[in-house]
Amino acid sequence: MAQAWSGQTGGTHRMQRALVGIIQRTDIRVAYTLMHLWLMWYILIRRTERHGAYLYHRRRGRNRLQAALDIYRSFYHFGRVIIDRFAVYGGHRFDIVVDNQERYYDKMNGKQGFVLLFSHVGNSEMAAYSMATPNKQMHILAYGGESPIVMAERAKALAKNNISMIVVTPGEMGHIFKINEAIQRGEVLAVAGDRRMGDKSIACTILGAQAPLPAGVFQLCATLKCPIVLPFVFKESGNRYHIYTEELQVNTTLPRAQRAADLAQQFATRMEQRALEHPYEWFNFFDFWNQ
Repeated sequence: MAQAWSGQTGGTHRMQRALVGIIQRTDIRVAYTLMHLWLMWYILIRRTERHGAYLYHRRRGRNRLQAALDIYRSFYHFGRVIIDRFAVYGGHRFDIVVDNQERYYDKMNGKQGFVLLFSHVGNSEMAAYSMATPNKQMHILAYGGESPIVMAERAKALAKNNISMIVVTPGEMGHIFKINEAIQRGEVLAVAGDRRMGDKSIACTILGAQAPLPAGVFQLCATLKCPIVLPFVFKESGNRYHIYTEELQVNTTLPRAQRAADLAQQFATRMEQRALEHPYEWFNFFDFWNQ
């Protein structure tokens, strides 16, 4: 069985509070500099580099030295993403460019609800903060086991942007009713398509190997039969992000199970394309391919 994502942001509660405080009181570039002091320690102690080694060495065909350098670059980009996340919690604003912006905001201003299906290629959380509008309520499907500090700071940051959280509690189904009600009201559901929490999965081909994606997410998308928008968010410079948006095609002629599998593979293919374009911004640091 594949090792699923743990559901929590790394670091102790004290470290997370300290990071918010540092960013509120200093230039964000100071936090980037401090990150270098513990980056290698983090990679070695957490032992997440073995999954990065599989990605770069086996799936990307890099030799061991190249893979080691790629892992460091990837964690450097990941560190900046984490700092930027806490910077938003502290009130920092980034310059955002949205690709296909007019088409996206037509959906935000329309009456139909839709799904914002994001991945952890790039800074996915930045998409929610940047793509919400006062015209349409957005709901983020969030795992209830996340760090209390992250959950509290995230909730405050989201509330400022007309976004609320629908918390998923293992063993309970209340979130399903909230999701359906939100879509029926013409609102937006934001959910990750590459973080598997339970045992049920859909096997998809990514970078030449089979990987399990969460079955529940794509079964939900297949059932709702509403537009599905994919945002990919990449950092272009110190204070600038670029969001690329595209849509999945929902084949309503297929049975529900096949429709879910088709959506999952479409998502996997798009994620692979973006990962190849931005090779150091793959942030699924767990046993993604069950290897």
